[in-house]
Order: sequence, then C-alpha cells, then structure tokens
Amino acid sequence: MDNGAKSEGKRVFICSPYRPRGETEKERQADLEKNLKIAREACSYALGHGFIPYAPHLYFPQFLSDEDAGEREKGIRCGLKWLAQCDELWVIGSRVTEGMKTEIRTAEEAGIPVRQMLFSEDLIDALCEMWFGFTLSD
Repeated sequence: MDNGAKSEGKRVFICSPYRPRGETEKERQADLEKNLKIAREACSYALGHGFIPYAPHLYFPQFLSDEDAGEREKGIRCGLKWLAQCDELWVIGSRVTEGMKTEIRTAEEAGIPVRQMLFSEDLIDALCEMWFGFTLSD
C-alpha cells in the first residue's frame, strides 16, 4: 500500500500561528498575511497528499473577531472540538504560539498523534536560531 492510500481520508488538524507579531500596524498586517499563507499552503499540501485538513484559524476569523476576547474564545473552543474529530495534529513550522501550545497539549491528552511539519524555510530558521539565537523571519 502506498503512502497516498494510507492517508486517504485522514483528518489532520493544521496547527500554525495566526495572531500576528510586529511593532507597527504594517508589520502586524504583513505577519498576519504570512501566517495565513503558511496555513493555506499546509492545507493545500495535506489535501494534495490525500488528507482532509482542518484549519480553524482560516475559518473562524471569517465571522469571529480575533480582537474580541469573547469571540476569540468561542473560536478556540470550536477549534478544539474540531481537533477532537481529527486523526492527527500537524504543527506547521518552528514557531509555536500560546494558542498552538493549547492545541498540542489537547491533542496529546486525547492521544492524537502530533507531527512536526517543517518546510525548507522553517529548517533554515531553526538552524539560525540554534546556531545564532535569531531567525530570519524575526
């Protein structure tokens, strides 16, 4: 059986940063766009390999405000319910936010396998952080 057949229909929870970083509004907007691009690419990769991606941070901000604490909390709770239905959690990249830590901990407590997914840019950042104490994306 090939890898595609093994993954066909498996539900994967895409765990990647959403909330932007930056000193200025322009920096935060650019970081948000980068974060969304990473999540979309991870979903595309998963789908292209026969998985069904769940990315609540691409879905819920369409109608819930991340800036409103109550709405953010609703989105997180709903996302964790999606996670409970998934077969795996994929941690995308080397940056792990507080929200991602909650998702990872929840998956581990539920016995859902957690996989670290690094792409070429992430590997370069991880090596730079290890060797020099900073990342190129900082």
